[in-house]
Amino acid sequence: MRVVLDTNVLFSAIGFSKESPPSQTLELAREGKYEAIVSPFILDELARNLRENLAWDEEALARLRRKFRTTFSIIHPKLRLHVIKRKDSDNRVLECAVAARAAVLVTGDLRDLRPLGHVHGVEILTPREFLQKYFPDL
Repeated sequence: MRVVLDTNVLFSAIGFSKESPPSQTLELAREGKYEAIVSPFILDELARNLRENLAWDEEALARLRRKFRTTFSIIHPKLRLHVIKRKDSDNRVLECAVAARAAVLVTGDLRDLRPLGHVHGVEILTPREFLQKYFPDL
């Protein structure tokens, strides 16, 4: 199963509780339980947030990028979507999910992305919903 993890899920998994749904979702990706996919946009946005909000330095970010190369497939979307009017960066995340032909986009964005439910055949779930639906025995 191909799954795209939104920037906010990765940020929460890295920066906060190891028992949280975002952390559990990332750990399943690291264990190879599903094919985890991101785009350069998602990785750049994550790096910016880690730098600005958690004071990560370039060395720590480089280590994370190396670690992510073994966990994630990185795709370079060619299509452009304009589904979300309020925050265009959300469209970049949707582009990744659609271009990857992902089954699921996992996001913590309850304002713009999650309410869509589905976009171009991609199911949009929160980390908790994803775990409950696809990994109920955790």
